[in-house]
Amino acid sequence: MKQQLNLTFIDNESHGYIKLSKYDLQGFGIDIKEFSKYSFYNPENACYYFEEDCDGSKLWNILKSKGYKVNFDTKHVKHTYFNKPIFTRINT
Repeated sequence: MKQQLNLTFIDNESHGYIKLSKYDLQGFGIDIKEFSKYSFYNPENACYYFEEDCDGSKLWNILKSKGYKVNFDTKHVKHTYFNKPIFTRINT
């Protein structure tokens, strides 16, 4: 039986993002350099937000290949959520 992994899916009215902490990413042995500039990082909570179309699907596939069944809890936010100065693009 696959190990269950519960992640938050952020829906900002135009895009979706998978939230994962920097420490979990490291624990899974995944290098942040594998992802594009379309995703975000928040140093205040040490979390990455992987954009659904490219990085989110890549993350999901990596986790599946490591034997995880990923479940999502959706959180709806305003479309300006990622405009806050605390968020920076990754790999820029």
